[in-house]
Amino acid sequence: MNRKADPETQLEVDEAILDYLIYTAIISLLKLLDTIDISPRKEHIAHLLVQMVDAFLPVFRALHTNYKASPEIQLRLRLLQFTYVFVQHYHPFSANNSFSRRPSISTENAKESRSGNPHQEHTQAMSLEQTLPLFLALSAVQNELQGSTITEIWMMLAAGYMAQSYIEQAVVYQNKRPGLLEEAFHWGYDEDCRADKASEQWQINDMFGADEGSFRLWDTIREEHVQAVRASSKLLSGFQLILGTWFQLRPPDKTSLVDHLEDMASGALSVVTFKEKVSEFLAGLLSAYQPPLLIQLERGEVDGLSRKATKALKIRSGFIHQAVDET
Repeated sequence: MNRKADPETQLEVDEAILDYLIYTAIISLLKLLDTIDISPRKEHIAHLLVQMVDAFLPVFRALHTNYKASPEIQLRLRLLQFTYVFVQHYHPFSANNSFSRRPSISTENAKESRSGNPHQEHTQAMSLEQTLPLFLALSAVQNELQGSTITEIWMMLAAGYMAQSYIEQAVVYQNKRPGLLEEAFHWGYDEDCRADKASEQWQINDMFGADEGSFRLWDTIREEHVQAVRASSKLLSGFQLILGTWFQLRPPDKTSLVDHLEDMASGALSVVTFKEKVSEFLAGLLSAYQPPLLIQLERGEVDGLSRKATKALKIRSGFIHQAVDET
């Protein structure tokens, strides 16, 4: 006997499945980001989960044409999009992976490449220059959803991201495009912004100009990074992995510049630190909201429900079977 979904509950069920798939895919990608040696199995599972979201989305949209996702689900989808391309940048999925095609969810908001990276054609990995707008848009949506403003910690991360983006283009890809440095750091508040108020450009601009203190502090942090990049540009050919507090480029007393740069390349300012900071940021966004209902059911604890009520819900939803009463 064929079973059909109840029209009154189909949207709720499908939404729960979608949210579950998105959340699980993000978790699997973050595990790759925190891993130095990625096993083919973990890589395969992570990419398979992303592909499942990618395949489920058009079906979901076709079934629920007037559906508007909750802010939390919209944020998680953006988080998945960015996490995927960021992981892919540092850990391109192997060519022999049957799921190596980049899913469409990761390219919906991506700009065309101007990086001139010849390797990109084969790995499908996006440059940091390309992923930077996705990072800023994700941050803007999060701030709007939380009704918060950007913090100094976030500003340091964003400025470091811009620095990484510039260094990668100038050193790794040998990009000679005029105005490359200014372009990498052009992000900030523009009081004459004429972008559509529903656009990402407007959201990002609004994030930087949420209050006078924030955009003044951002201007200071950004300018410090710009000046430090300019001052150290001759040294970047061997140290493209720098992030964060640029004043550390000056060696301490009785330490040679070469030794100091070597310490930075393997320590606090390494690419490993950059990845860790971004990974912490992404994990923080994910944990800022209640997990999807199906995740909570898996864990056996549903927010607002007793254990008894949670067990009853698991039985109704098919997570566990009804125990046979002993008589």
